[in-house]
Amino acid sequence: MVQKKEPVEITCSGCNTAFRLWVPEDMPNIRVGVKVSCVLCGARYTVRKTEAGFDVKPLGEEAPATQAAAAAAVVAQASSDAADTILMIEDDKVARAMAETQLAESGISVVMAKNGNEALKVLKKKKISLIVSDLHLKNPADPESTIDGEELLRLIIDSGISLPAIITTGKDLLDDMIADPKWYDLHVKGFIQKGNPFWVEELRLKIKEVLYRD
Repeated sequence: MVQKKEPVEITCSGCNTAFRLWVPEDMPNIRVGVKVSCVLCGARYTVRKTEAGFDVKPLGEEAPATQAAAAAAVVAQASSDAADTILMIEDDKVARAMAETQLAESGISVVMAKNGNEALKVLKKKKISLIVSDLHLKNPADPESTIDGEELLRLIIDSGISLPAIITTGKDLLDDMIADPKWYDLHVKGFIQKGNPFWVEELRLKIKEVLYRD
């Protein structure tokens, strides 16, 4: 069944870029307020569902009651999330900063790595509960970026570490790619397509689903 979504039109006050969000009808916390970023300049906004439609405000201008509710939600999540640390591998600096900030605001402990080799070093030092890796990590301009996301997951498994994983990508997700049985062997539990202002929120929900489904 196709998930129903509602459109929200936003014009960024910082760079004057107009963009449209498609908000899933059943998105959790949408009535409390979810944070999104401008697709061009990264300016932060809070989008909240009201009886009259959607209320969009630059981050920091929420009503006190909304801020209090959002803060309470973060505190409630923080205690349950504290034992789990996410390792996220993302080569794009802007996407890395956006994800780190928004996941931390949700009480999720995350360690960032900018390439596969850096991620392997982190795994030797820290206890990790979940891998979130971009699919396309190789970068000829960076001598350290020699491993793509799929190869990284294989190396992790070959080293004897068994962890669930989520794949992110800025490219289109094709049904044939997602259905490939190799992802099951690599312990991949889901895919997130980057490029829309809600992608970090979608990632947050997928992280919750994977870690706490049992």
